[in-house]
Parts: sequence; structure tokens; C-alpha cells
Amino acid sequence: MDVSIIYVNYKTAALVLDSIRTVKEKAEGVAYEIIVVDNCSADGSVEKIRNAYPDVRLIEAGGNIGFGRANNLGVGIARGTALLFLNPDTLLVNNAVGILFRYLAGDRKRGACGGNLTDAAGKPVNSFGRFFPSLYEEFLSVFYLERRPRRFPRSVHYNHTGRPLPVASVVGAGLMVKRSVLDETGPFSPDFFMNFEETELCFRIVRAGYAVANVPEARIIHLEGQSDYTGASQVQRYLEGQYVFFGKRYGNKGAKRLYRLLAFKCGFRACLACLFRNTRKSAYWQMKRETNKQAFNRYIAGK
Repeated sequence: MDVSIIYVNYKTAALVLDSIRTVKEKAEGVAYEIIVVDNCSADGSVEKIRNAYPDVRLIEAGGNIGFGRANNLGVGIARGTALLFLNPDTLLVNNAVGILFRYLAGDRKRGACGGNLTDAAGKPVNSFGRFFPSLYEEFLSVFYLERRPRRFPRSVHYNHTGRPLPVASVVGAGLMVKRSVLDETGPFSPDFFMNFEETELCFRIVRAGYAVANVPEARIIHLEGQSDYTGASQVQRYLEGQYVFFGKRYGNKGAKRLYRLLAFKCGFRACLACLFRNTRKSAYWQMKRETNKQAFNRYIAGK
């Protein structure tokens, strides 16, 4: 078996079925299996997937255990020499499975890779990170600035070079990892519920001496909404993952510094929004300031 394709489903059966359809239409030149881990959707998802695709290997998690832990259940039964973690809201544009697999197989020091992601209209969306999250990046973002690499400065989150590009981390919507590398570094950390678990995994892969890359030839549509102004529950999940990552990389002192920096960022941007009489942005940043406090308190309580 070349590739084990793993999905985590939580009440997204229609999206999973569409994504599986594109895998079956586009994947060629590789032997693959499809594994779906259901996080206790309780909406008939399991039956719908089983009826539509009897060959798919289904795991029922027994509860909503989060993205990383559910993927780890799939890893536990996977037979592929490479594992492709696909989000339910993805559609393959081309033979991304074969392209990514052949790239990884081309060098023993290649540990993980992903393709270029676009929205449904073909507009580039966040596909990778050139740097691992740090206080420096967060400080720049306060003033709407962004750190840009000296080489290929245009390709910060999307590969415009037309050739494989070394990156720090790949977005988990379409991340392929060698099984041998995952056996060495360990799978997703169970400390994350959602967000930043793929970043932390890539961090361990790089630290173990393996390369992570974006392969632009592999093209995947990612249907996830790209709005900056999401709801409080989504913001809290994101921030909780961010604190776990900072705690793992920089310790509790790093997480505390992140909290103070984010509190300043929210207050500063809320003031700017008030100055320009943008009530929507002002309300968002005030909400985010309160949510940041809750997320940090949850992180501290969990230590």
C-alpha cells in the first residue's frame, strides 16, 4: 500500500463524500486506501459513507475527540508507506495523491509535504507557513505587517515559484507524511483539540532532521471560509491551539508573553476601529480580547 488517505468527519458527510469522489476520479499510479474516522457525528454520517463507499475503512471514535487525536486513530490502522491527511472540505483538482507521494519517495530526507490550496474560485489560500509561529511574527501582525523571506518573498503562504519550495509547516487540510518519519517523531500530539496540531507535528519533523516542502504541482481546493472575522467559539479554539503550541515550543513563559502581546493587539486594533468608526471591527476585537483571556485561562488550568 502506497498511501493511506485519512479523513476526520464530524457532521460533514456530504463534504467527505464529495472529497472521496475526487480522490477516486483523480488519484492514479498509486495504491491507496481511504480511512474515515467519525467523531460521533450522530447524524447518520457513518451509514451514508458506508453505503456510498463500502471499501472505505470506517472508525467510530465514540466521541468528539478533536482533529489530531481522531487522525491518530486512523494512523493506528493505516497500511500505507505514506499518510495523507485530508480535510472533508477538500476537492482534488488533479492527481495530487500521486504527485505528493512521488515527491516524498524521491529523497529519504523528505519528511512531509503538501500542495497548493485554492478556494472554489481558484483564488490562492493559505497553504503553508514559511516560518514557525513566534512572538516576532505576532508583534509584526499588531501593525498589519508580515515577515517575508528573502528568497521568494511573494510566496509567504502560497507557492508562486512553480517548483517545490522548502517551508516550515504545511496546512493540515492536505498534509502528507512518510510513515517511517511519523514512527520516528510520533503522530499528532493529543494535547491539541483543534488548530496548530499540524504545525507542531511539522516542527517535530524538522527538528528530527527531515525536510518539509510545498509541491505546487499538486492542486487541492479548500472550501473553508477565509473570513478574518469568525465567531467567538472558532476564535477560542484557534487561540487555545496557539497557546498549546507556544507552551510546547517556548514554555509557559512564552505562552504568558503571547497572552500579553495578544491582549495589546486586540486593544490596539479595537481603538483603531473606534477611531475610524468601524463598529464591526471594534466589536470583533473587543470580543477577541475577552476570548483571548478565556483561552489563556483554559490553557493555564490545563497545565
